[in-house]
Amino acid sequence: MKQFYISNDIIDKQINEIKQKIRLSMNGVVSDSMKNSGIIYYKNFGVSIPRLKEIAQEYTPNHDLAQRLWLLKIRETMILATLLQPADKFNIEGASNWISEINNSELVEQSCMNLFSKLKFAHQICTKSINSDQIWDKVVGFVLAARIYKTLDNNDIQYIIQKAFENIKSEEYIIFKSIALCLGRFCRIDIETQTLITQKINEYCVDGTLGQNYIAEEIRNEILFLSN
Repeated sequence: MKQFYISNDIIDKQINEIKQKIRLSMNGVVSDSMKNSGIIYYKNFGVSIPRLKEIAQEYTPNHDLAQRLWLLKIRETMILATLLQPADKFNIEGASNWISEINNSELVEQSCMNLFSKLKFAHQICTKSINSDQIWDKVVGFVLAARIYKTLDNNDIQYIIQKAFENIKSEEYIIFKSIALCLGRFCRIDIETQTLITQKINEYCVDGTLGQNYIAEEIRNEILFLSN
């Protein structure tokens, strides 16, 4: 769905300033490297994350500014949008719209870390995204679950575990990697949850697919780490 905005002189000025700061910090080598690694954006200037955080600190978080930055579809402005969007001014519809436009692992991580994990309805985004038929929606859901696992109630935890094992035969690397991250983090909740996940690993990971082997190995490593 195409989005529109009302012109605002102050926001217009800030957008132009931010664009200039991005261009002055651009790194073509980094941009090309990301593209070769499969991290694709409409436009990418290769600015480092620490530098983007510095730029964000120069501005007061503002809903209208963040929305405008996201709409530009530039890597740097989209990441800045996640840093400058006030959590209390964001709703489920807005979050769903952003999630539908995420198509790479970097933007998943930055969005979940900078914004989605701070939303009061984060658990709703989590379960809704995991239940989606879209690959990147699912990835957002599992990565977000891994980040907010301490705040999830038992019903959400059981539901997410169920959905994880429903998707465990996926041949998509980004799916089974995010599932492994999520289940590994859930093993930290308590011994009962860890035991449940271990039992399901033994039950579901019998075909020896690349994804199943990856998830099983990551869970074993996580449990070994927790036991030391």
